[in-house]
Amino acid sequence: MGKSNARIDAARKSYREALDAARMSATSEAWARLLAAGKELSSAEEPRTRSRRGRRPAAAPVEEGAGPADGSLD
Repeated sequence: MGKSNARIDAARKSYREALDAARMSATSEAWARLLAAGKELSSAEEPRTRSRRGRRPAAAPVEEGAGPADGSLD
């Protein structure tokens, strides 16, 4: 099993508590809390994406054996 992450552990605990509260009394506040806890848990579990600023553009593939564009054989 992977190493524990404090953010994920806190999000799971919050989600479990919100789920129990929504089961006990199905109020709109309980469901809203459950929805917010679910979103937090989902964002905590997803790996973070790298920013586009740090990425290099992909190199264009080069075809081998291709001659000049004008068709001459200089």
